[in-house]
Amino acid sequence: MIKVSLIIPAKDEEATLGNVLEDLNKVIPTLDGYEMEVICVDDHSHDRTAAIARAMGARVVENRRKPGKGNALRAGFEAATGDLLMMMDADYSHRPEDIPAFLSAMREGVGLVIGSRVFGGSEEYTHVRALGNVFLSGALGLSVGRYLSDALNGYKLFRRDVFTSFTYTSGTFEIEIEIIANALRKQYRVVEVVTHERARAGGQMKSRVVRHGTRFLMRIIWEGIKGVKPVAQPEAVASVAPEKVQSTGVGR
Repeated sequence: MIKVSLIIPAKDEEATLGNVLEDLNKVIPTLDGYEMEVICVDDHSHDRTAAIARAMGARVVENRRKPGKGNALRAGFEAATGDLLMMMDADYSHRPEDIPAFLSAMREGVGLVIGSRVFGGSEEYTHVRALGNVFLSGALGLSVGRYLSDALNGYKLFRRDVFTSFTYTSGTFEIEIEIIANALRKQYRVVEVVTHERARAGGQMKSRVVRHGTRFLMRIIWEGIKGVKPVAQPEAVASVAPEKVQSTGVGR
């Protein structure tokens, strides 16, 4: 049995979170071979977000850092107990029905699965946001040597060690880039699955094109400067004679 921790960062999402959890409660029983843990991270909400999450069976964790999606996700990842970590938005734009496609794509050698709105479509995107996504995804490809059609999508599934092997510092939406770069540093393959994004079902959008687009770009540049070479092996393993060490690297 593989345990999956599904983390949902939520700030003032009382209008939509119930719909997300209702759909999740329908999908989860159909996932044979998986144990699902649903964690809702209350990101300094001023409404009934946390109460709704508890009433519908989710585990509620508080973001005790400054408000921001990155900080909220980090709180959720730290509290998670699953072998795999999954993240999705609380605004009902991500469809829980797509979870089986993510799980099926998590095969040997794959460390990160990302939903692609480029291939699946989005009801949320304006022309400006769509163009920004294309530009930033292209910039990421140039910086880390791995092009992805939808690097910025917050619908992701990844192996636990993509988080635990590194110290994360992103406070807001740019954590999407940090996760990708760290998956590559683990020499994991990063793959995409087709997902369709619905329009936000209620509440207010938290991302801002200029402010967060700039943070995305700065993070892309920073991760490119750091590079995505594999993390160093533990000294005890590195000291083994070269002819006795089997490569675990996986092509991207």
